[in-house]
Amino acid sequence: MLKYIRIIGLCSLFFIFSNNTQAQTFQAGLIGGINLSQLHGDGLAGFNQIGINAGGRVSITPVDKWMWSLDLLFSQKGSNKGADDPLSIPFESFRLNYTEVPIMVHYLDWISEDGDYYKLHFDGGASWGRLLDFTVIDSDGIDISESQDFNKNMFDLMIGATFYINKNIGINGQYSYTINNVRNDKNAQSLAGRTLTFRAIYLF
Repeated sequence: MLKYIRIIGLCSLFFIFSNNTQAQTFQAGLIGGINLSQLHGDGLAGFNQIGINAGGRVSITPVDKWMWSLDLLFSQKGSNKGADDPLSIPFESFRLNYTEVPIMVHYLDWISEDGDYYKLHFDGGASWGRLLDFTVIDSDGIDISESQDFNKNMFDLMIGATFYINKNIGINGQYSYTINNVRNDKNAQSLAGRTLTFRAIYLF
């Protein structure tokens, strides 16, 4: 866990210092929240795996009402057996830890009363994730990670929306799904990630 905290810290410093350049065009911010995820194809239902989604953002607003952003995140995904899942399913949980880089476009609407910022951002884009490590637990509670093989790269499409309480603080909800096989073993059942994300965003 310490190395993940270091990754988040380094990312945060990068985004903070990047805000010093051309403040009228660029913004930087910090992101923190949770993922609720599942893996389609593993037999486990529901968004039961809870994980961290945290890091930093840089953004540019080239024209009024449109913004582009680039995030650098630590993101935990996977799946977890729920109370209603059949006991016969051989897995208890999958935990996949990624460094994730989403590139997003945002449409800005609902200008504030003072005209200083837009309250509502509609978000869409794509993300590349690089697998850091993973843990797989079987139905007997045994760690079987050494017998598993996962794709080092993850590619997601995502949509969402952010409501800004003021010009600095926003509350974000997002849905993403993986377009490539999470597993690297082509002889095993393919897995596709599905993730609901809820975060707070602070822009400097």
